[in-house]
Amino acid sequence: MNVFVIPSWYPSEQYPSTGIFFREQSHLLATHRPNWNVGISLWGSHEPKLWLKAYAPLGGFIKYNSKPPIRKYEIQLEYNCVEFFTPAFTWTRKFRNGNIRGIIAANRQNFERFTTHFGRPDVIHAHVSYPAGAIARALSEAYQVPYVITEHMSPFPMASFKKDIQKTVLPPLRAAGQVLAVSQALIKRLSEFGVRADRISNFLDDRFFTPGSAQTGRFTLVAVGRLEAQKNYEALLESIAHVQKTGVDFALKVIGTGSREKHLRNQCSQLHLDGNVEWLGECNQNEVRQALRSANLMVNTSRHENQPVAILEAMACGVPVLTFDWDGADELVFGDAGEVLPSDPILLAEKVKSLAQKNPYDPQKVRATFEDHFGTVAQVQKLEQYYQRLLE
Repeated sequence: MNVFVIPSWYPSEQYPSTGIFFREQSHLLATHRPNWNVGISLWGSHEPKLWLKAYAPLGGFIKYNSKPPIRKYEIQLEYNCVEFFTPAFTWTRKFRNGNIRGIIAANRQNFERFTTHFGRPDVIHAHVSYPAGAIARALSEAYQVPYVITEHMSPFPMASFKKDIQKTVLPPLRAAGQVLAVSQALIKRLSEFGVRADRISNFLDDRFFTPGSAQTGRFTLVAVGRLEAQKNYEALLESIAHVQKTGVDFALKVIGTGSREKHLRNQCSQLHLDGNVEWLGECNQNEVRQALRSANLMVNTSRHENQPVAILEAMACGVPVLTFDWDGADELVFGDAGEVLPSDPILLAEKVKSLAQKNPYDPQKVRATFEDHFGTVAQVQKLEQYYQRLLE
């Protein structure tokens, strides 16, 4: 089977963790199905050199009428998995729909290059309804190839789409041959807009993310995610400040960067937590695994999510999870894998203190919960079934 994958966002040199799970899942699909061919279609969604700024129209005009600063390329991740990159400029959707026509044209070139390399795609798989879903719809109409959308948007719709959801987000969803969503909560939300979806879990390299040796010494928490308002790190810092006052010796490792980093570091200092909190910044996969294996507990205080891959990675490493109660949290964290708590920093602090004194979670049982419900082999099989159903 030939699968042409279109991710709405993707890692770049400046944003190495943005959409990294799209690359990992495409790569895993190719390794778990060695007789398939997987192409990843890229245009530079997170390449700042291809962004045209609304506040600098003259510079943008000159840039647009010049050669793109990044050339076409192909990167072979495996013999049957290739990234196809054709540059396209991007700007605000308020002006000519953010160059969606140019972006579709770039993806058409990638489609043709895939066809030359592997043969005609059997399925187009878009991740997120816009822009990838809109691109997939255009390619599907042009080449008569069916398309699937996996929706990850959180919240649905994101604030930037609320005013034009009928023009941008919903048309590709309603025209798709198959819509998948990563949580029942998101499936329910999509149904409110007349979109039927089936469930699929995110998947990861569960042969890489595995439990390490038993942890001893200082009780260690880990939090993974962009330092943005959605992740609600202010509540996490407030919570661990209460833990500190009880005399518990602990460390918190924070993985990620973002626009609120300076603010959060200042809050950390004001709460006298500098001796407890380590800001690790952007981390590669080896560093993430090392941090997870050295932790006793993952904490998540997000305001909203769908199915954070970081939580799956923690569970695969045998690390239990405490998370605030956003829509879909109880589908991901349950039983031997952790607990969903009301979104209250004080309650979280009390639970962390209790676990620091006596941690009942067994890493092997946490891992078993992951394997039973989110294991990669089962998810790839499920995805194959959805593809086959689409092609029947």
